[in-house]
Amino acid sequence: MRTGRGLSILVPLLAAGFAFAASANTPTRSELRLAGLKIDDPLVLVHKNLGQPQRVIGAPGSGHAILLYPGLRIEMTRSGRVLMLKSTSSRYCTPSGVCPGKPLAEVRKRWGEGTTDEDAQGRGKISYDDIGGSSCFVEVEPDTSRRVVHSVGFACP
Repeated sequence: MRTGRGLSILVPLLAAGFAFAASANTPTRSELRLAGLKIDDPLVLVHKNLGQPQRVIGAPGSGHAILLYPGLRIEMTRSGRVLMLKSTSSRYCTPSGVCPGKPLAEVRKRWGEGTTDEDAQGRGKISYDDIGGSSCFVEVEPDTSRRVVHSVGFACP
């Protein structure tokens, strides 16, 4: 009887542990959205959702172009489709609510630790690679305190 009683206590504890461990999942392809846009959306949809950009680097349709909106950077392919999206504004969040201004701990709780890559200035971007078994990746850049999200961006090269 002792074994049965011990198992009746242990099983719920194990289940709770598994539920906690499962709560941190790497982002899925459905998370790759900002400002109502996703990878491969056409330029027409970008303009429909956001209007004209504040600044354009390059020329859409004639090569690699970068569209700059306040707090949002969109890189376009030669064929005029979204290649990369990056937000530095709390106005532009992923569907699950990851966005600039949020605590970094919240991102890690939601998506896990990821891989931290240090740049030349010693800042570490957190990367989540191979999203949905593809070449897609998400980068979360912390602010100088390393406690708050400065930017969130993703691409599918």
